[in-house]
Amino acid sequence: MKTIGAGRSDIGLHRRVNEDTFRILQESPEAQRQGACYIVCDGMGGAPAGDVASRLAAEAFIAAWASDELVAVDTRQRLQLVVHEANGAVYHAARSSLDMAGMGTTLVGLVARAGWIYVCNVGDSRCYRRRGGILRQLTEDHTLAEEMVREGLLDAAYAREVSERNILTRAVGTNPQVEVDITSDEMRPGDRYLLCSDGLWGVVPDIDLLATMAETVPQDAAQHLIDAANRRGGPDNITALVVDVVESEGAGAGKGAAETSSTS
Repeated sequence: MKTIGAGRSDIGLHRRVNEDTFRILQESPEAQRQGACYIVCDGMGGAPAGDVASRLAAEAFIAAWASDELVAVDTRQRLQLVVHEANGAVYHAARSSLDMAGMGTTLVGLVARAGWIYVCNVGDSRCYRRRGGILRQLTEDHTLAEEMVREGLLDAAYAREVSERNILTRAVGTNPQVEVDITSDEMRPGDRYLLCSDGLWGVVPDIDLLATMAETVPQDAAQHLIDAANRRGGPDNITALVVDVVESEGAGAGKGAAETSSTS
């Protein structure tokens, strides 16, 4: 099996700058060696140089994942190191210039390796999986609202509506170190994954995300998701990156168990 993906990003209807960034690594020799790689970053709103932060993080993530010099015991540890590289790129740039001081970004990444999908995230950019007509969110938001939900202080049904939804409890580049969540998912032909910024999931309900993700081509699905958010007012930058799992030559040979090392 292999993955194919396509992304779209839009400034939305009310912003002057697009602080979202996405990158894809899926056809190069590096992708063949390390596995395909997809990432979405959303620069922190209200912080200086959010667009710079998201670009630096995405490019550092892709470069570190593709590197043959990065040594790790398994895929989870490799992803940890890759996210730390992205964090360092943003953090050191922020400290080098007053114009960029305080910048940061969210990050959600997906890699395909040895029959498994691995998803990592920091902040509130999300990864969803569509399988058999069912949509499942694979990431947890690192926001004050979600902390309140987990502690029983806020009903999940209202989490999208409160101001605490916009307060991040983790971000890439704001501190020398960052904690990252990592989850794994066995690859199945027909699965479709969506990486997106909150400019999409914050305005488009899950039922509409599911319906729009049913488009047969990733490029069309990504564009129609952007259109759906803009039809609902497009209050923020919008990024959608759609990744499909498809059959390839030799698929089905030698499936193994997912790696189980620590994720933090």
